[in-house]
Amino acid sequence: MGLYHCEGIVLRTRNIGEADRIVTLFTKEKGKIEAVARGARRPRNRLVGVTQHFSYLRALIFTGKSLDQLSQGELIKSFAPLRADLTKMAYATWWSELLDVFLPLAEVNTEVFLFALAGLVVLEKTTDPMLVSRAFELRLLRYLGYEPVLDRCVHCQETNPPFWAGFAPTEGGMLCSVCAKEAGEKLIPVRPAAVQALTGLYQADLRAVARQPVDLALGQELGRLLFAFIQNRAEKPFKSLSFLQSLLAWPPSEGS
Repeated sequence: MGLYHCEGIVLRTRNIGEADRIVTLFTKEKGKIEAVARGARRPRNRLVGVTQHFSYLRALIFTGKSLDQLSQGELIKSFAPLRADLTKMAYATWWSELLDVFLPLAEVNTEVFLFALAGLVVLEKTTDPMLVSRAFELRLLRYLGYEPVLDRCVHCQETNPPFWAGFAPTEGGMLCSVCAKEAGEKLIPVRPAAVQALTGLYQADLRAVARQPVDLALGQELGRLLFAFIQNRAEKPFKSLSFLQSLLAWPPSEGS
């Protein structure tokens, strides 16, 4: 049985047996891994604190034939404020599910790990997470190679058409009016100002975004586009997204 150390963020947990948890960790050294935490559901167990959602820990893990085992854990940052605030918890859960769905097991991605960790730090401190979340979603898509096409028509590659028809989630980008007629797809209307805002968020530091005043209408417009695109790429609904939409009183049909 091998042994390794790693630093990781708890993305998800699920119960197994009477007192154990299977913990999904996004680690800097090993990528996304799963490990069983024996007795972690017992109140006095030493692994209770380090296996809370969003916790950032230093872990000692034994490799097993079918499933690794979390032997020891040292808390680096608890991110307790994210669990104490319902809105921030909903956003953090949504980010965690995004990472869990799009990251394959055991594929190291240090850049995404550091970005996710920095994002949680910003989320913990911000007063209104909406635009921060839009920036996080966009940047994560770019890191993972799933970014939507916003600077040209995804069909004809025209960069400056006379008129944009809208965003096509299944095509993964903007369509000009000519290509939209040929595609016959239901499009999401997007204002030029929203496209410009999305392009800006690609490059923006999350800390700077957190200091910007939040435009509710813009945040919802960007959400309609991004949520439809993400769900199409994932080919599955996101439980955390439905909860977030419900909490913020955004109709799911509107996508934001």
